[in-house]
Amino acid sequence: MSNLELPHESLMRRYNLSIEDLPAKPRKLKTDLDRTIQMVVNKSRNGQIQMTANTQSKIETYDRYICDGIFEYLEDEEVITESQSDSMESQMDSKRSQTINNFGSTSNTNTSTKTNNTTTTPVSNNDAKIGFWTWE
Repeated sequence: MSNLELPHESLMRRYNLSIEDLPAKPRKLKTDLDRTIQMVVNKSRNGQIQMTANTQSKIETYDRYICDGIFEYLEDEEVITESQSDSMESQMDSKRSQTINNFGSTSNTNTSTKTNNTTTTPVSNNDAKIGFWTWE
């Protein structure tokens, strides 16, 4: 399975942020998103993840709002400008759609892949790797 990374995870990695660096609202949204993803993974069968349109929309919305919180934080800390934030937001929107669409079409593989200094290791048929986590 390839390493699927939601846009907020990509932003956090790019700017070396932890969830604790962010304001309370994005942290709460991240907790809710993690619970939603855990629910989806728990309902997967034989490593096949299937999501309803409602759940897919929910994940996209959580991720979008977490990204907004990250952009606000980065702007407040003067790491990026508002125009850079707007530009990156459109990139994140397209990445989000692609990543969410790939959740349901992923399957486990028997090889390790290395991408952007991150190693994805094989997981059993009862596990699913989403982002940086392996869910059982």
